[in-house]
Amino acid sequence: MAASMLSVASDLGAVLVIMGNLYGYGPLDHPMTEQDPLASTGTKGRIRTAMWTDALAAHRAGRVRVTEARASDFFGPGVVENSFFGRNVDRLLAGRKVYLLGDPDVPHTWTYVPDVGRALAVLGTDERAWGRPWHVPSGLARTQRELATRFCEVAGAPAPRIGVLPPVAVSAAGLVSAELRELKETRYQFGRPFILDSTACTGTFGLEATPLDEALSAVASDAAAHTLATAS
Repeated sequence: MAASMLSVASDLGAVLVIMGNLYGYGPLDHPMTEQDPLASTGTKGRIRTAMWTDALAAHRAGRVRVTEARASDFFGPGVVENSFFGRNVDRLLAGRKVYLLGDPDVPHTWTYVPDVGRALAVLGTDERAWGRPWHVPSGLARTQRELATRFCEVAGAPAPRIGVLPPVAVSAAGLVSAELRELKETRYQFGRPFILDSTACTGTFGLEATPLDEALSAVASDAAAHTLATAS
C-alpha cells in the first residue's frame, strides 16, 4: 500500500503526506524527537521505518515531495478503537471498572485527533514541511490514571475504578487473538515513560495542541450524544 501511494503521488506530482506513528523509534529513555534514529527491531517498527526510508529516498531523488506526521495514541470524539482510553470511554462515563494495559502510573503522550487533522493540512501545503517527519502537537504527558481521572471530572462522571491487565493474561489471550498478540511488540509503551516532543512542529508552524479539558469535554459530549441516539 505504501509503495502504491508513493508511486501515485510521483505520477501525479502530488505531495504525499504520510500519517505515521512512533513504532519506528522503539524503546527510548528520553522524550522522542524527529532526530531520534528509527532503531526499532520489531516487525511493526521495521515496516514503518521501511515506508519512511523509501519515501524519503524518492523525495531526495526529486521524484516526489513527501513528509510524515507522527503521533502518539489517538483520542477524540468517536475514536473508540485506537487506544485503551477510547475503548473505555463509555465504561468510565457509566462508573464501571476499567482494565488498563501496563503501568497506569507512568507518563504517556496522547494525541487529539482534530490536532492530527490540522497538522496534516499544514504539512501538505507548506513546503517547509517537505522532506522530513514532524511530530503532531500533543499536550503534556499524562498517566493513564490521570487521563481517566481528569476525563471523569470534566464529564461529571464518578471517579474511575481502575484495574490492570496482568501481562500473563494478555500473553495468554494472544494465543487466540491476533490483535492481542500484536500488543507484545508495543507493550513497552505502557510499561515505561512514553513521551513525545512536538516542539519542532509548534515552533515552525505555530500549531498548538488543543487544551486537555477542551478535548476531553468534546469526547464526553460525543459519547453522550451517541448514547442518546442509540437509546432513541
